[in-house]
Amino acid sequence: MRSKPIIAAGSLLALVALVSMGCRTHPPHALTWVGGDVGRTHGEPAEGGYYVNWDPFAATLELEPRGDVNPVRTQHILIASVRDKDGKPLPNRRVEWLIAEGSVGAFVEVDESGWRASRGHKLTNKFAITHTNNFAHTLTQGNDDPSDDIHLKPGDTWAVITSPVEGTTHVVAYAPGIYDWKKHKVFAEKHWYDVTWKLPPPATNPIGTPHTLTTRVMRHSDGKPLPNYLVTYKLLSGPAAVFEPGNATAATVKTDAGGLATVTLKQVKPAEGTNDIQVEIVRPEDKQCCKPAVRFPPGQTKKTWIGPKIAIKKTATPKAIVGQVFDYAITVTNPSQVAATNVVVTDPLLPGIQYVSSSPEAKVAGQLLTWSLETLEPGGQSVMTVKVKATRTGRYNNCAYVKADHGLKADDCALTVVGAPKLTIVKKGPAEVIQCDPITYTITVTNTGDAPATNVKLVDQLPKGMTWQGKHTAIESDIGTLAPGESKVVQFTVKAAKTGTYLNVAKATADGGLSAQAEAKTIVRLPVLAITKTGPEVRFIGRPVNYTITVSNKGDAVAKNTVLIDTIPTGTTFVRASEGGQLSGGKVTWKLGDLEPNASRTVTITLNPTGKGRIVNTATTMAYCAKASTQMITEVRGIPAILLECVDVEDPIEVGANETYTIVVTNQGSAVGTNIVVTCTLPAEQEFVSATGPTKETVARQTVTFAPLETLAPRAKATYRVVVKGLKAGDVRFKVSLKSDQMVAPAEETESTHIYSEK
Repeated sequence: MRSKPIIAAGSLLALVALVSMGCRTHPPHALTWVGGDVGRTHGEPAEGGYYVNWDPFAATLELEPRGDVNPVRTQHILIASVRDKDGKPLPNRRVEWLIAEGSVGAFVEVDESGWRASRGHKLTNKFAITHTNNFAHTLTQGNDDPSDDIHLKPGDTWAVITSPVEGTTHVVAYAPGIYDWKKHKVFAEKHWYDVTWKLPPPATNPIGTPHTLTTRVMRHSDGKPLPNYLVTYKLLSGPAAVFEPGNATAATVKTDAGGLATVTLKQVKPAEGTNDIQVEIVRPEDKQCCKPAVRFPPGQTKKTWIGPKIAIKKTATPKAIVGQVFDYAITVTNPSQVAATNVVVTDPLLPGIQYVSSSPEAKVAGQLLTWSLETLEPGGQSVMTVKVKATRTGRYNNCAYVKADHGLKADDCALTVVGAPKLTIVKKGPAEVIQCDPITYTITVTNTGDAPATNVKLVDQLPKGMTWQGKHTAIESDIGTLAPGESKVVQFTVKAAKTGTYLNVAKATADGGLSAQAEAKTIVRLPVLAITKTGPEVRFIGRPVNYTITVSNKGDAVAKNTVLIDTIPTGTTFVRASEGGQLSGGKVTWKLGDLEPNASRTVTITLNPTGKGRIVNTATTMAYCAKASTQMITEVRGIPAILLECVDVEDPIEVGANETYTIVVTNQGSAVGTNIVVTCTLPAEQEFVSATGPTKETVARQTVTFAPLETLAPRAKATYRVVVKGLKAGDVRFKVSLKSDQMVAPAEETESTHIYSEK
């Protein structure tokens, strides 16, 4: 073994003198050592070092290993550590190494780390001094094998010993900085023998097969075999097994002339696992040279039994549709290093799953599929594919099984959810509409199944009288594929040409013969307004004209926000309106509100004609989706109001005297009077004398008739005078009668005259 020392920088004697007396309250500096250097005869400081605890931090000394056995001519490393009372390793602590007198062996190398003059040094083959390290180090044995490297920690130091002959090396490790005499020395023993051995290497065998273990014992110095050494094999753990010879869990055999000790290990029952086996070697007693028997430290080896393994993996299409062919894949593997024999795979198909084909072809017995694979080599695999189809929906957790020799078996399952699409359709629309309203339908197509519905189409054949976009009588939509639970909404607006009940049916279809339909019934209603207006057909100027207007809803829907408007005709003036009618801009408006079917409202309006002629009065009623109008014609005429007046001028008169009657005809009306005829009837006590007037009179006995006065303008007068003579006394009545074209009955007037006689 080789160390890598660093040349010391010089002596630190002055610093040693500083710490040679008194108690320390802090650890030595990393670059100093208070115990003296190699050149001194002892490790304590000069003058007083024996009498005080000059390194109070150093508390214990450890040494590993404390006992060991090695072949002669090999080297052995001892590692010492100085620690404080808490177990913490301390660097730069002196350790002295001694090989006791009478011991075999010698120091080969010691730890010479450091750069001081007092650094480690082998003084003799039996005595050496080292110091614990400040840093971690790795010692190599000069080869490229890292497994035999020695790893040192701070606070560690080391020495290497060897012996060319058999015997025991007694080693003393001494730490002079530890004040406690019971703790500053540690002893180790190293036993050297000219014996070496080669244990059976760890091995791996198939389960159930016998295995031979051979230990070779030889002299270390020249490699010659050593016969008659006792080698004991003992099972420590693992599967049940026995050794032959002896058929027990332990067996002792002697090495033969070739130094070989052989046993056979057999399993009680084939099983996987690892047997930990202890191997102990005993050198027999040599009575001739008085050498006692030597029991060497036991070693160990391992025997690993491996068996064939079998594994199976089944995969399947996770989702399928009834009637659709889908695949199972079965993969059988042998992940071990041993062939699996008599391998048989079975796959019992579940009810509802129908076999179609397989590769390689399976032996089919009802629902049971079987493949005989015979031998499956280490690391090998075999794949089987199976095509099946489902006859009904469900969750199919289909399992495949494999078995082989040595009780090997495995299984694996794969789940396929077999579903079926299912279409549902919901159609929504208004239950009732007014004919003027657009009719909006919403159709929702849903796949309520558990498999996709493909090639979904929607057709809505509109009923007669209903159109889409003014010309189409059907709505068609390609929806495509609907996933399970997915919905598509189609919305459209149609118009109805007339009132009535419309039954609208929509139908959805998809692949596989799927279909569903839904209907929506809509009643189309219409308010129908009717309006009537009554009033006089003829009216005279100056007389008010009263109209009565009735609005009725003859339809089967409410006439919403019904309004009535009457336009004031030219030649009239507004007087009044009932029911809150409001005049504005030459029109009277009534807000009649909602008018239920078969309901009616009646209002009145009064106008005053301002001149003759035809009054054309129009009334219009309107509501949502309804309108109606009507008109009334009234003839406005003038009135020829003829006033007839008759007065006597001389009343009373004496018999024989004349009396003059003045007759005044006045047209008080607004129209021309025509063909006015005035007729005077004389009482018997009088006789006609003369007459004057606008027309010529005619006398017939007691009647005086004036020719017809063709016209008499409004506010005009016509005056007639008739002179009569009194024939005899009496209180008489002079009668005047007037007729005209405008009069149904004649107007009559009488005038009383008193005729007296003085006789």
